[in-house]
Order: sequence, then C-alpha cells, then structure tokens
Amino acid sequence: MTGNESRGGHQRGRAALVDAHAVEVAQQKLITARQQREIRELIESISNVTPIKIIRALAETPLAAGDLARVVDRTAPATSQHIRVLRDAGAIESTRSGNVVRYRPHEEHQRRDPRGHRAGVRRSGPLGHPFRAERPRARATTSICLTMSTREATPARPTASSERRSITVLFADIAGSTSIAERMDPEDWTAVVGEAYKRMTGTIERYDGTIARLMGDGVLAFFGAPVAHEDDPERAVRCGLDMARAIDELGATQRAKGVSDLRVRVGINTGPVVVGIIGSETANEYTAMGDAVNVAARMQATARAGSVLVAAATYRFISPLVEAVDVGLLDLKGKTDAVQAYEITGLKAGAKAARGLVGLRGPMVGRDAQLTRSREVFGVVRAGQGRIACVLGEPGMGKTRLLSELRADVERTDGSVRWIEGRCLSYGETLPYHLVLDLVRSLIGVSGSSDESQVADALQSVLRDLLGDGWAETYAYLGHLLSLRLTPEHQARLSVLETEAIKRYVSSLILVLRAVSARGPVVLVCDDLHWADATSVDTLLGLLPSLAGLPVLCLLSSRIERRSAGWRLIAGARDLFGDALTEIRLDPLSLEDSRSLVSNLLRIESLRPETRDLILAKAEGNPFFVEEVIRMLIDRGAIVHEGDRWIATERVDSIDIPDTLQGLLLARIDRLPQESKRTLRIASVIGRQFGVTILERLLEAKTS
Repeated sequence: MTGNESRGGHQRGRAALVDAHAVEVAQQKLITARQQREIRELIESISNVTPIKIIRALAETPLAAGDLARVVDRTAPATSQHIRVLRDAGAIESTRSGNVVRYRPHEEHQRRDPRGHRAGVRRSGPLGHPFRAERPRARATTSICLTMSTREATPARPTASSERRSITVLFADIAGSTSIAERMDPEDWTAVVGEAYKRMTGTIERYDGTIARLMGDGVLAFFGAPVAHEDDPERAVRCGLDMARAIDELGATQRAKGVSDLRVRVGINTGPVVVGIIGSETANEYTAMGDAVNVAARMQATARAGSVLVAAATYRFISPLVEAVDVGLLDLKGKTDAVQAYEITGLKAGAKAARGLVGLRGPMVGRDAQLTRSREVFGVVRAGQGRIACVLGEPGMGKTRLLSELRADVERTDGSVRWIEGRCLSYGETLPYHLVLDLVRSLIGVSGSSDESQVADALQSVLRDLLGDGWAETYAYLGHLLSLRLTPEHQARLSVLETEAIKRYVSSLILVLRAVSARGPVVLVCDDLHWADATSVDTLLGLLPSLAGLPVLCLLSSRIERRSAGWRLIAGARDLFGDALTEIRLDPLSLEDSRSLVSNLLRIESLRPETRDLILAKAEGNPFFVEEVIRMLIDRGAIVHEGDRWIATERVDSIDIPDTLQGLLLARIDRLPQESKRTLRIASVIGRQFGVTILERLLEAKTS
C-alpha cells in the first residue's frame, strides 16, 4: 500500500467516523428535541395531570433547568410539593450551569426517595437516550431518582436529616382480615386488599398526607411530615372518616362475592416525634419515632370496625368540627397512664375551624380604618355600582373577623342586602370548582353536608323564585355543577356542556346574580382565596366583567401569596377594575392595640406587667397569636377563672409557642428553600435576637 493510499484510507476512515459521529449527534438532538416537546406539552396541560404522572414524565425526559422551574411554578401545590421534596432530598439536583437534565449511570449514583424507598435506576442507552433499567420492587409510593447534570456534576446532596416536629399519625387496617382471608382464595383476597389499598391511599393523598408504610392489610400515614399544614389534625380526621366510608362502600360491592364484613378501623393521635430516614444503606425508610406513633397504633387496635378513634391530643384541635362520643379513659398496652379517647361519628353541619376564644369575645381592635373603608365601598354598591375590594394580610391578622364585623354592620343598616359567602378549603387546591360550589350552596341556603335531595329541592325552589318559567336551563347547568342526578329532560340541555363547561357555568351564575341583585345589594365573598382551585378561579374571572354594572360588592380575602392560584383572581380584578378596586391591607397591631385586645378578652388580676409584656412579645401584634397564647394559658391552668375574674397562677411565667400555632408556623417554614430552612434552624439556636455577624460566622463554620 502506498503512502498516498494509506493516507487516503486513514482519511476515509476518519471521515466515516466523523459521519457516524455526526449521525449520532443528529439522532441524539432529534431524541432530545422530541422529548423536550413532550415535556413542554405536559407543562402546558399541567393543571389536568396528577402529581405522579408529572414526576414520571420528569423521569422519562431530559429537561432544561428553566423548564423544571416552570413545572414547579405552574403545577398544583400538591405536585410542586412532591417535586420540591425530591429536590430537597437530592433526588433532583441543581448544578453549576444547570443546562440539561441527564441521568447518571447506576454505578455512580443510587439514591432513595425522601420516604426511604429505593429510587428507580436509569442508565444511558445508545446515543445517550435514557432507558429504564431493572428496578427493585418497592411500595406504592415509590418516586423516581433524577439528577440534573452537566459535564461537571455537583456532589450529591445528602438525604434529609432527622428533625423533631409535631405531627398527626393515622393507622388504619382491615378489621377481621385474618378470618376473611381464611375463607377466600389467596388471589381473590389479594384483589380485594389491592382495591382497599387503592381507596385508602387515594384518600390520604387527597388530604395531602404522607403514606409512610403499607403493612399487610393496613396503612400508616403522617399528616405534618415531611411537609406541615396548619390544620393537619383536621385533615387526618377527615381522611379517616372518608377512608371508613370508602371501605364500607367497597364492602357493599363485595358482599355478592362472599366477602362479608369488610370494614376498616382507624386510629389517630397527635404529638411530638422525630421524623427522618432510619436504617442501613441497603434497607431504610422515612418514618417517625416517638410515643405519639405508639398511641395511634393502640387507638387503631382498640377502635370498633368501621369507626375512627382519636386520642384527646387530636380531639382538642378538631372538637368544634366533629360529632364525637366520649369513650372515656382507655388502658392501652404498654402505657403507664390511661389515655382519653373519642370516637368520631361525623362532621358537624356547617362547622368551621374554631377561631377566637370560646365564651370570650371583645370588640375588634385596631381595624377601625379598614372597617370604615369597607363601609364606604358598600355605600357605592348600594347606589347601584359594582365594586371589588381585596382584603389582604398574613395569617391571623383578622381578615375573617373584619368580614364578620362588616356583615353585621351592613345587615343591620340594610335589611335587603344578600350576603353570599364561599370559603376555600386548605386542601381544596386540587378539588375542582370547590369555591364556586360553596358560593352556590350559600346562594341556595344549604351546606356541604346537606344530602342530594335537600340540595336539589333548594336549588329548584330558589331558581323558580328568581327566574320564573325560565328556571329549567339554569337548573340543568348548576345541577350538573353540584353533581345532582338530573332528569332526562334536564340532561338533554347539557349537550354542549363538554366543550364549554366554564362558559355555561358563568352564564348561569350571572343570570342568577342579576336576578338576586334586582331585589337589593349583594355582597359576594371569596374567603381564604389563597387556597382556591384553578377551575374556580377561571370561572370567577369570567364572572367579574358582568359585576361592574350590578349592585354587587365582591370581597376577595387572601393571604399575600402571589404564587397561589387564587392570586390570579386578584390580579385579574386589578386589571379589570383599576381604580374602582379597593385594597384593604391588615398590618400587625400596635403594642397599644395588642394591650387593649388582651384587656378586652381577659381582666386578669395578679398578672404582672412583665408577664403581660411577654404575651405581647410572643404574639408580635398578630391578633390570632394573642388569642392562642391566652387559650394556651387557660388550658394549662396558668390563668384560672374564679367568679367573674381571672387569676394568674405561678405557672404563668412559663410560656411556650401554643400547639395550635405549631402547624401554622411549620407550614410556612416547610415552604422555604432548603438553605433558608437551614439558616432558620441555626438562628433558632442562637436566640430570639442576635447580631447578624454571629449568624454569618456560624453559617460559614457549618459550610466549611
């Protein structure tokens, strides 16, 4: 072979290699582009996708770092929480440049999800396209292991450390499962248990609980870990009631197959625990350790089939909301002292979470200017012009109390006013139309606990009265919204509903509001809008333009949470009404107003000035905090009622953060970025007040 031939062969070989590489790069770009297009389509339709589908899609698709941020920002909060938890635990990891999401080979990284289950393993296939490797079997809540990596990947973040917090623990299992399984074929029994698990875990997820463990025919769930909510005890109890009802329904369908007495027992307790990942490198799980877990397990073992049994520690949080039977003191296995327990039989009709102090109510303090502005806006509405007012403030600042005072005032001065109020649920962001449904129920005078026949009768009666002979079509649409069983005649009117649901709901609501406002001014209240669902927001955005020409005052009450779905309604109202929108902000009370609030609630003798100042310092001008500190002092016997006066005891000098505020504070802390939470933990050790330089040095030492 000549030198030229040799060089030519080398060149041809090099060219072939270059061509092959070019083809590979081109194919890889095509794959990446297709996957990027798929994930962007997913992002655009994110409101209709469940959290697990989104997380699975993230596992399947290399994703630009900016797109990941968009996923977190645009998904429902429950989904964002899943993604953030994965990211905080190191399953989704930021890098220095943060270009693309890529998956590291199995040999380099094998992580676990925040709840301790082994994460799915991914390897690079041909052309860098990821494919799913063999994954170990895991429990139903397995999530995926993602890493955002570029050429230089950052070191893996360690899994979350243990932490002490107050949570509500729920244990549930199928009562008498051993005897039922004995009479059934194993495959049939497995199918029944699988369906029971599906219903129980679905209920837990609906209330945003954490499924910690599946055990044979039972389940362990946490409310308050790894992410807290301000009403975790209420969520757990509602979950337990719904779970018992769901298994009763399953039992009814299974009786024909010979499965008798399929019922669930639920035990719930609230208390301090240490949560975190325990175990070895090869076997571990996210769990909670502490006596509160043991008591919840004993509650479940003691509960009657089909019932929900809660300890006193949980009952005191939810007593105003539930119907309960006091079962007395129970001697539980392994416990030295007897435990007070209550069997929850249902929810009270129209009950709301307790605010303020039972039996104690003073005049509203420090909100005279805001109440005056509200009255002025209502005066414009009485003159025939529509108005919108936004009541904004942090938790506990008195938004609901201000609305209550305004209602009493306008109903006292104008007997023709119609007050229509809808309140968002803290777990309602994933419940379609739940705010609009509450508004419609308020309009027709029923509650969420009313049965279907009562709702149907009330809706028909109100619409006949308001609309006369033209009531039927509006009944069909609002009845469909309320999930009522419709007659074939009414059902026939819904032929175009599938494609124009929101438009039809909006037009029906406008028609009814126009008829109501013709008889007198209307106040339409949307309370706790920061928890609103996206479909309710879309419906109300369609409703707003029609309010300008009607004597309707629309009150939007919300925390200042600009990333919530409800904030879109506030932003839309600002754009639409401009200067005709009134913004009422509630700031912390002054020290003098806080003193007045304490004095109005309690006239306490022998309460030293320094103790009163300590109460005020703890509350920091938040009316709700003031009330809760006083409630805690009463519950602990630090102040006692003797005759017509309150007496301070020696216990008053020890004041902690009330348990009722723990959930509220933890919920806000859990929404912080991981670094901010770490900074907060370190700062809490230093004390309530400190120099910034001290914190900076501690953070530097911790980092190094």
